[in-house]
Amino acid sequence: MKLFSNPHKRPARTISGDAPLHIGFFADTYAPQVNGISISLQLLTQSLRAAGHRVTVFAPRFPDYCDVDPDVHRIPSVASLQSPPFYLSVPGTPRISHAIRRCEFDVLHVHSPLSTGVMAYLTAKAKHAPLVYTYHTAISDYVHYLHIAGDRGAMRQAARWFSTGTANLTDRVVAPSPKVKELLLKERVNRPIQVIPNGIDLSRFYQAKETSHFRRQLGLTFDAQVLLSLGRLAPEKNLHLLVDAFDPIAARFPNAHLVFAGDGGSRSELETQAAASAYAERIHFLGMVARADLPGLLHEADLFLSASTSETQCIAMAEAIAASLPIVAVPDKAFAGMFANGVNGLAAPNEAQGFGAAVCNLLADPEKLGQFGRNSSELSRNFSIETQAAALVELYREAILEKSTLRHKRRFIPNLLTRSTFERSNL
Repeated sequence: MKLFSNPHKRPARTISGDAPLHIGFFADTYAPQVNGISISLQLLTQSLRAAGHRVTVFAPRFPDYCDVDPDVHRIPSVASLQSPPFYLSVPGTPRISHAIRRCEFDVLHVHSPLSTGVMAYLTAKAKHAPLVYTYHTAISDYVHYLHIAGDRGAMRQAARWFSTGTANLTDRVVAPSPKVKELLLKERVNRPIQVIPNGIDLSRFYQAKETSHFRRQLGLTFDAQVLLSLGRLAPEKNLHLLVDAFDPIAARFPNAHLVFAGDGGSRSELETQAAASAYAERIHFLGMVARADLPGLLHEADLFLSASTSETQCIAMAEAIAASLPIVAVPDKAFAGMFANGVNGLAAPNEAQGFGAAVCNLLADPEKLGQFGRNSSELSRNFSIETQAAALVELYREAILEKSTLRHKRRFIPNLLTRSTFERSNL
């Protein structure tokens, strides 16, 4: 496609083993949006740049937001979802096409298969650059956001087909957790798949500057037991289970409080459910919490709760264990390496009474609660953003070398099949 092609044919760049790379990120969510993928990409961009690499980001334009980073290019977009807010890029505009033509990428990294992803596929093909794809979201788990009449089963099947097809258009696939790799293999993705967990800035969560702000805001005393759920309030997060499970917890522990930090389409429904509880005054909704305030909030909590089984990897849980929080969660393979039953928390069944019992058992054992918190801190060391960046750079260099070797072979083979070659072979 000419919009994305380079008008000047240049020789392929030779990348030495330690040379800085020019990396193109293509994503459908980025700052100022607050979600796991957006936060992960911002941290990764910063870490790669700190290591000496150049990262150019292409992401949808967000209303009333202006970037100060000259290497972030905003693509015209249209609102496709209101809750959570999601803006779909409109590719092919002259300004963005010109920006892409001017970039000499060593490798492209696509973080969504949707419209921005299409730009990445076309750019990689036009520039003969390797394309890496991180599978951040199990698309089939999110078809309920598409308000389209029809069979949900058929929609999920179509989503799986789309997911497999787009992954197979790339050179390498990154899975944030073993669960995702298993899913991709099951869905017949035939590209090389490597597990590289998303990282966080651990130093921000090991210590907190403020440790009482949110308790004061909610009117809680220092001895209140804060059970924290952090993240988007959405159907796939299974948060109604936490509200139901809180009744037996609250009945046994009069100082226990359930706190939801985050916002989303399920908030009003959850607030209605909480209002019907006998312990409604001890269920709190903080709404969105500024990123700068998250470490303080986590250090004010006593226990981190998760009922979701739709994660590909839970950034909120990684942040929680970095803040030394013990965990009670419905088991999920996405938590591999960050949550281990009996090590830094307790696995709970996906039903209210059993989940509540697991929380009660842990709250009743302060010694175990403290040990689990210390173990969480140790486990968090596996999820540093520096570790993720280093692993990705190694993967990028492998993909670049592989692409370069393949191009060389394609140029070399036709030269062998000339008339003179056949004549020599018949002497």
